[in-house]
Amino acid sequence: MNKFLVFLLFTLLLVNCKSKKTSLQDEEDSVEVTDFIDFFKKLIVSGTAIVFLLLAGFVHPFFALISPIAALVLFLVNMNKLIPAVKKEEAASSREFWMFIGSLVILFSAIIIIAQTSLPVYNKVFGKKAAPPQDIEFSYNRIQIFIAILIGLLTAIGQYLKYKETGSQYFLKKIGLPFIVSAIVSGLILAFGNINYDKYGIGYLSFVWTAIACSVFAIIANLSYIWIGIKGKLKLSGPSIAHFGFGMMLLGILISSSKKEILSYNTSGIFVPLGENSKELPGENMTLLKGQKMDMGKYWVTYASDSMHPKKSQWYFKINFEDKKSNETFTITPNAFVNYKGNEGLMANPGSKHYWDHDVFGYITSMTDQSKNQDTSSFIPKTMKVGDTVSFSKKGLIILEGIKSFDSLPVDVFGENGKLYEARLKVYPDGMKPEEIYFSAPRLAIAKGNLLSVPDTLSSGAMIQLNMSDGKQAEIGIKVPNTVTQYLTLKTLKFPFINLLWLGTIIMAVGFVVSMVRRIQLSRNQA
Repeated sequence: MNKFLVFLLFTLLLVNCKSKKTSLQDEEDSVEVTDFIDFFKKLIVSGTAIVFLLLAGFVHPFFALISPIAALVLFLVNMNKLIPAVKKEEAASSREFWMFIGSLVILFSAIIIIAQTSLPVYNKVFGKKAAPPQDIEFSYNRIQIFIAILIGLLTAIGQYLKYKETGSQYFLKKIGLPFIVSAIVSGLILAFGNINYDKYGIGYLSFVWTAIACSVFAIIANLSYIWIGIKGKLKLSGPSIAHFGFGMMLLGILISSSKKEILSYNTSGIFVPLGENSKELPGENMTLLKGQKMDMGKYWVTYASDSMHPKKSQWYFKINFEDKKSNETFTITPNAFVNYKGNEGLMANPGSKHYWDHDVFGYITSMTDQSKNQDTSSFIPKTMKVGDTVSFSKKGLIILEGIKSFDSLPVDVFGENGKLYEARLKVYPDGMKPEEIYFSAPRLAIAKGNLLSVPDTLSSGAMIQLNMSDGKQAEIGIKVPNTVTQYLTLKTLKFPFINLLWLGTIIMAVGFVVSMVRRIQLSRNQA
């Protein structure tokens, strides 16, 4: 997938360079549409060769490094043939110059991400054992934050530049008001938005603030350009709408990431292994016991149930949340694919709850090893009369309070002499704690000469069934499972204003559609 993205980026760079060398002028000038047919014929020939080189990386690990280099060389050799030369260099104030710079910045970002994520490939090819950074998230962010600043700034000013050359007075006159408004809005956000992500020091925080200011600048500048640059002509506003959406998307990423809040601090005192290769911090992962309501800060959380995919080792979980103040309840349904090797192969997909101003995400970081959690216990019979007490487990007590017999049973189900008994039991899991009590009501059906016991399961996991009864005394069976209590560890995060990201993505797609419709209309008019 990484190789495909690099090839796609190369193609977009070619298209960008081709389009910037045409005689397209600013929207205020006349627009001359260039014919791309000949260009794409040449592109398909060289592009096919590049694709085969990149696909070779999937044949053998050795080609994973050699193929992209060979493809890049082929790309550079054919560049002059594919892209017509111009008589003079582009001016530094031209739109096409800064579009090219922006493309290089994105390419540089992609190369860094590919290099970092390809560490396992390098280790396999060269026989190394290089370890990833201890803080993987920061190893990406400390570089990508500068990419965000540059892209945000270029997204803001790009529409205000003319092709060929832009006069400084024209540029400053157009961009002045959006810049001032953006500075004011950014100042208000930083002053009252409580964006104090100082985990990595004031230096990194200052770059986060700068990136936020640039994303706000991108939003306001492109919104303003619809009226300042193209006089409210919505048919020509596709690029501005797309850039507006991108700026909003960037702002959503920065705010939600810098203000994210960990909700699952482990206050239960129960710590379980998260796997040898896990980068998770135990203190940030709450251990939940199945069926037990547990305290997670502002929420009561219950690991309610789970189920397994019938054909693969994928588990689905139901986690209930209850807000302590408002009593609001909601459920998230994360899932995880596990190979049961110390949770090394655990791959989790989060569950989430969406609000207008934030989202709550939760994902599984470890769980019970079900392959080693098989129940081998059996029912132990106990004969009792009404009022008798028997012991179970180590400290548990069971008292038979009564036996109820049901009459008027349906003949078609129970037969002529069918009977239904229900034992009423008091259960004390710990006889030394009489205040902790459960009630159990197992049943026994005698239907057409067949005995059918309907056991009752306590919240502790113990099971009680009624084996025999004559209405005066009863034989009960007690089963205490020898399985490990089912548990999971849950990482829960709150992302404020992450809906800016989703809304920005939608708006950016709308901008693409508007631009595509405009381009199709121009092509039809020239045909």
